[in-house]
Amino acid sequence: MTLMELYQELKGAFNKEIKRNNLSGKNVSVRCRALPATEAIGKPEDQDYPIIKGKEMMVEASFEEGRGQAFTDEFENANYRVEDLLEIELDSNRGRASFISGLNAVFRHLRLCDKTIHCKDSEPKECAENLLKVIEPEEKVFLVGLQPRFLETLSSNYDVRVVDLDPDNIGRKVSGVVIEPPELTTEAITWCDSIFATGSTLVNGTITDFLNKGKPVLFYGVTIAAATKILNLDTYCHRGH
Repeated sequence: MTLMELYQELKGAFNKEIKRNNLSGKNVSVRCRALPATEAIGKPEDQDYPIIKGKEMMVEASFEEGRGQAFTDEFENANYRVEDLLEIELDSNRGRASFISGLNAVFRHLRLCDKTIHCKDSEPKECAENLLKVIEPEEKVFLVGLQPRFLETLSSNYDVRVVDLDPDNIGRKVSGVVIEPPELTTEAITWCDSIFATGSTLVNGTITDFLNKGKPVLFYGVTIAAATKILNLDTYCHRGH
């Protein structure tokens, strides 16, 4: 499946739910806004998360009582009717962030998915500690996206390699592991037993780099909440709301 085919599958499933639930044509709106770091993740003890350092933004969409979020490095503040989300061009991180957060919000409203709101304060650390219950012992784990608490847990208990898109991270040693560039993705997939990938790959357009590669993939975080239901992907979000 190509990236655009994947996005078209998401749009197709979204369109079916809009029609099935008579949402089209009604006076409904989805509001997308970028959240301040403290609103998105609270005040965790550690201050090294990308959103706190200003490397990422959290976009939140709301629809009725449903709220949906997505991590991105590009965003817009915009109002959409639900059916207008289907017309967004998905050729940029900005457009994909609006579409994905809106999809999460509507699916949450329809009770088709959960955990669309990021955990806060001490919860990210609790989420990381719970990884020991879901990843098999002695696995070689490929962590996609530098999530500091996850890396702390993984590096203390598994063989791990990490790839990140942020040039400022590449070459740094974090929790005893050197952060590698995306050019080494294929090599890391060959090396690993399993892939633990950020759901933000759905927004930055790299998600298909990790699918159908002969290795099990577990996607983490709120960004990919609705998409995992549509695409039948495995997901991890222990403390999401």
